[in-house]
Amino acid sequence: MKRHLLLSLALLALPLPGGATGLDLARELAAEGDWRACLTECRRVEVENPELATPARELRQRVSATLTATPRSSSWWRRIGALPVKAMVGFYRFAVAPALGTRCSLTPSCSAYSLQAARERGWLGLPMTGDRLIREPDVVNARQSPFRKNGRTLYPDPISAHIGGHSNHMHTQSRTQP
Repeated sequence: MKRHLLLSLALLALPLPGGATGLDLARELAAEGDWRACLTECRRVEVENPELATPARELRQRVSATLTATPRSSSWWRRIGALPVKAMVGFYRFAVAPALGTRCSLTPSCSAYSLQAARERGWLGLPMTGDRLIREPDVVNARQSPFRKNGRTLYPDPISAHIGGHSNHMHTQSRTQP
C-alpha cells in the first residue's frame, strides 16, 4: 500500500503519455459514460478548434441532457477518492497534452483509462493509473490484438482486463483489424 502511494506521488511529476485529443476524446469519454470530462473536453474543443465547434457543441448539449437526467452516485467516498486522479488528468489535458499531442498507443487512452479507473474504483484509480503508465511499453511490445483507428495502430488495454474493472468498456465497440 505504501509503495503504491509513493509510486502515485512520483507519477505526479512525470510527463504522462498523451491520450486522444479534441472531439475524438470527447466522444470516447461520452461513450465511456464520463460525462463531466466529456463536457470539459467539448468546451475546450469549442474554444481551440473553431472548425469543430458545431459538432462539439451538439455533443455537449446531448451529454448535458443525459447528465441532468442521470441521478448522481450515492457513493460519496468513491467520488472524493477519485479527486486526485481527476485533478491530475485535468492538469495533464489542459497543460501538457496540447504540447505533446497524441502519444498513447493504447485504447482507451491513458488519461481516459485513469478517469474510468477513478470513476469505477475511487482512490484505487491512482495506483491503477501508475500501473497503466508503467505497463504501456510491455502491452505495446506484446502486440496482442492490434487494430487501426484514424491511421494509427492501437492496442486494447481495458480496465476490465485488470483488477477491479467492469466489463462494459469502449474497446469492445467497433474496431477495424489491420
